[in-house]
Amino acid sequence: MTAGATDKAGISWLPGRQAGLALLLAPALVYYFVVLFLPQLEIATASLMAADGRFPVDTNFRRFVTDPFFLSILWRTVRLSVISTLLAVIVAYPIAIYLSQPWRRWRAVVAFAVITPIMISAVARSYGWVIILGPAGLLNQAITGLHLGTDPQHLLYTETGLVIALTHLHLPFMVLPITAALQQIDPSILRASRILGAGSMRTFWRVTLPLTLPGITAGATIVFCLNGSSFVTPALIGGARIPMMSFLIYQQGLDVRDWNFASAVAIVLLLSTSTIVIAHLIWSGRRQRRAAGAA
Repeated sequence: MTAGATDKAGISWLPGRQAGLALLLAPALVYYFVVLFLPQLEIATASLMAADGRFPVDTNFRRFVTDPFFLSILWRTVRLSVISTLLAVIVAYPIAIYLSQPWRRWRAVVAFAVITPIMISAVARSYGWVIILGPAGLLNQAITGLHLGTDPQHLLYTETGLVIALTHLHLPFMVLPITAALQQIDPSILRASRILGAGSMRTFWRVTLPLTLPGITAGATIVFCLNGSSFVTPALIGGARIPMMSFLIYQQGLDVRDWNFASAVAIVLLLSTSTIVIAHLIWSGRRQRRAAGAA
């Protein structure tokens, strides 16, 4: 009787709890609906319309798919975003290992150096890289001063310079998730691996790296999305010579005044980015389950 009464009480109380949670979530849901869903719906509708307001459905998308120039911009955007993300992982992992060890003397200074760029505008940081990568910039001056070369290196308005700038711009968003994942690893697991005969490198590949895959996945997802949708840095570092999808959207929308085609390009960018992110999440989820099964 008591159990039944408890069950009945729980069942009668559950709808009220759900109603309370719904009321708490209602402001956020309304905000996202108005700020995110409705503009995306309007962009999707505009992408299906011709310049005269009719609905040819696929005119803008057919124009994008059948033009090699537009396809090359999409490929460049995806390629440079992936390269910048991989470089961010390679650079961020040693920094995250250093930050995850509380006995390090200069840990606070390194953490401050990592977080500080987030406080500075992306425009200011991009202009800083313009100064560094320019023909008379700090990088070329250093190369000349160290007698490593006589001709100035033309890194501005190149894919190499753009990858360097994007990697630096979004590096903090990779360091922080990996650091959090490393801090959650029980040190006794690493000690047990070494006691069982595994060296430092084998412990890293078989224990540390699999346990930090969630942090790498989170950081890579954020950085890849930021790289693909970034506008200021590609516009200043790459310019019209190295156009990316965000620059193409700006050009078609504000310069050419073809809002419908610009909306179609935005939808293509959204779908491409979402497809790659979903594929990456599925792959990393399988790797994490496989690592957990092996453990």
